[in-house]
Amino acid sequence: MQNEEGRPLPLKGLKVLDFSHAADGPMCGFMLAAAGADVIKVEPPHGEPYRKGPATMAFLNANRHKRSLALNLQNPKGLEIALKLAAGADILIESFTPGTAEAMGIGYQAIDRLNQRIIYCSLSGFGQTGPYSKRPAYDPVIQAMSGFMMTTGEEGRPPVRVGPGVIGLGTAFIAAYGILLAVIMREKSGRGQQVDAAFFDTAVFFLNSFITGYSLTGLSMPRMGSGNAAFVPYQCFETADKPVFIGVTQNAFWKGFCRAAGMEALENDPRFDSNDKRLAHRKALLAILVPAIREFKSGALLARLEAEGVPCAPVQQIPEVIEDPHVRVRQMLYQLEYPGLGKLTVPHIPLRMSAFKPDEAKRPPLLGEHSVEILLELGYSQEKIDALRRDGIILERPE
Repeated sequence: MQNEEGRPLPLKGLKVLDFSHAADGPMCGFMLAAAGADVIKVEPPHGEPYRKGPATMAFLNANRHKRSLALNLQNPKGLEIALKLAAGADILIESFTPGTAEAMGIGYQAIDRLNQRIIYCSLSGFGQTGPYSKRPAYDPVIQAMSGFMMTTGEEGRPPVRVGPGVIGLGTAFIAAYGILLAVIMREKSGRGQQVDAAFFDTAVFFLNSFITGYSLTGLSMPRMGSGNAAFVPYQCFETADKPVFIGVTQNAFWKGFCRAAGMEALENDPRFDSNDKRLAHRKALLAILVPAIREFKSGALLARLEAEGVPCAPVQQIPEVIEDPHVRVRQMLYQLEYPGLGKLTVPHIPLRMSAFKPDEAKRPPLLGEHSVEILLELGYSQEKIDALRRDGIILERPE
């Protein structure tokens, strides 16, 4: 299988059953599908919860390139179909609360007995083991419990969650990494395995420098909004028209900043001529910088900072990001059509490889769009498929 440019898709030939729901397990499946795997999204006849309502945009992003099988797993005939599919699959992804898949008859032990080559990936809030394993979890729950949320916002004010679901998306990437490691190991041993990816573990990993810092100093990093305890000036500043971020991490940047901002008198001020001194006099320095920077128009200030090589950026709104020339050159966004909704703008996987480009052509499937096709491939007759449809065990394209 090749994409439109004739480049080979590296996961061609791998069959994936995706029983996951919400955004994060499906995003793991999407990454495999975009690389050529045949990913069958198995969902109940009423569809997964994110198909409709405010979370639809997450569904549309996370289920591109997949085929849909709408299947009633509560019925023994539906479970039989799922097990037949699993017997011939390479990878299975699920994101149920630990213990749920086992109760449904599609847990790792049951599938492993059918197919010892199966790579069975479980995504959950807290993992398959441990005292919290049965707890339900959403991204903000994990941000709160992991300490992630206490790194955001400002001292004296309530913690603030990070808006995008960074913990869940990070877990999706880590799960895909684990699956691909298991694929390589299977090539050597002939044996599959279970991959256990947990939001909580991901959050703890993301906090690595905070945890190591505490272990060395006994101190927790203060909450500083867009600022940083290690550098100053290193934060967002208001200008005359819009906020900008300026990051001074070394003296060369400090000197360039002073020239760009017309503050040459500060460059060799003994209070501010090293990062340690700037940190010691943070309040005094910011008392000078904040009103001075507010006098600039953002574009003029950023141009001067860039000319001096100082790290800086405008704080952009989503429409500005969509139109950003760098986003366009990097081809990070593309459009696809979805029945009933029209054109959608969606992002590519954030990875560039010289011999592989993900396919962008396939929209997310309608609910049950490929049910008949998948059962025919599994060896079911059209007569039996019609009976399964009449009995409500499968559903085909109700939308």
